[in-house]
Amino acid sequence: MKILGLGSIAVDRIFTVDRLPVKDGFSNILDEKVYDGGSCANVINQIAMYGGKSAFCAKIGSDDTSEVIMSGLKKSGIDTAYMIKKENGVSTSTVIYVDQNGDKSILTRVGDCLLNLSDDELNPDIFEVFDLLYTDFIPSRACLYAAREFKKRGKKVIFNLQVAPVVMKGFGMTDEIFAELFKYLDIFNVSFSTLRDISGLSELEENISFMRKTYSYEGTIVLTMGSNGACICTPDGKTIKQPAFKITPTDTTGAGDSFIGTFIYMYFIRNESLESSLSFSNAAAAITCTRKGARSGPDWNELQSFVKEGF
Repeated sequence: MKILGLGSIAVDRIFTVDRLPVKDGFSNILDEKVYDGGSCANVINQIAMYGGKSAFCAKIGSDDTSEVIMSGLKKSGIDTAYMIKKENGVSTSTVIYVDQNGDKSILTRVGDCLLNLSDDELNPDIFEVFDLLYTDFIPSRACLYAAREFKKRGKKVIFNLQVAPVVMKGFGMTDEIFAELFKYLDIFNVSFSTLRDISGLSELEENISFMRKTYSYEGTIVLTMGSNGACICTPDGKTIKQPAFKITPTDTTGAGDSFIGTFIYMYFIRNESLESSLSFSNAAAAITCTRKGARSGPDWNELQSFVKEGF
């Protein structure tokens, strides 16, 4: 199976601080590092780390950040043939503050490329070459077009909603796009806290019911629940829950990305069961939380060892 990532990609500058910055406050920087980032790209990187065949598509510029982005993709063995480059453009970068408990704050410089990707800039070959589209709907309109085209061809589409729709509006999401996209999804991945923000409800069952009824969504819902683990709600009403691995977190950046990247690899490439895929995904997220950087997930040998030994 060949997988295409279409969505956010960036360079993360991570500062470890003694406390997260607050208004009129003061914090000390204890360490700083530069990492490849962008949620969608992190997921594709995780799949590539396991040996999955993958490519990435996004619009970047010609600045130093863009060079770091391309170098990172190539180093990971991700196909860059479908990347779009804007001369004199500015690519997306972030500044991330992480305290000693692993909690974080993120500032983003979007630049003038990522969100300005148009439908006609997408190489039409992607709809024929790839079997599965993974996207975080950044930028939303181009991603909607791609999801529609993939679904027309009977191919798989997975959407990972990182933040509440009101925040996604800054990335081009509209109420109309958000309502339409569920027609094309096979899997909707979202954190339980974000799902509660959407629905205004508190219980798991009523949140799932809300998504089914409000958006007429008939696909699978994969929920991450932080220290409470994760669960899968299938179209036939089955709910699969698994607890999180007990760890001491260092940096939670990228944990959700390694989770869904591992799930895609286990379920769609290795054809494992939902239960097994969920267990391995929880393990990958746990490992990522013990390291710094958004792309600090495990390779295949590390993941197998972690699951076998139970940490």
